[in-house]
Amino acid sequence: MGRYRVEFYVDARGRSQVRDWLEELKLHNPKLHAFALRLLRTLEEQGPDLRPPLAQPLAYLEAPIWELRHRTGIRLYYWRQGELLFIVAAGEVKDQNRPDPKLLNLAVQAYKAMKKGKVN
Repeated sequence: MGRYRVEFYVDARGRSQVRDWLEELKLHNPKLHAFALRLLRTLEEQGPDLRPPLAQPLAYLEAPIWELRHRTGIRLYYWRQGELLFIVAAGEVKDQNRPDPKLLNLAVQAYKAMKKGKVN
């Protein structure tokens, strides 16, 4: 077990976009699924000690969201709350240099909902 606790964000309806994405990935692309799990373990072990190019803050957003990336195109979006890291959105990008706007929007909206206390 790592130094940091990683949890998947669950919305007010009890859904986790990250968990759903991982399940789909496991069914359709086991190799990429293994890379995603490795990224999650790395985050659990190193947390905020991770630096670019693997992890970087997305300072231009309205929330303290970080992007964790892998050369395969996997992107995990998360925020930190003490020793807890909330993985809020995940997916694959086509362009290595540009985050997925839908995933970013999901991450920001989730952060705002969490701040308002609208999640479990």
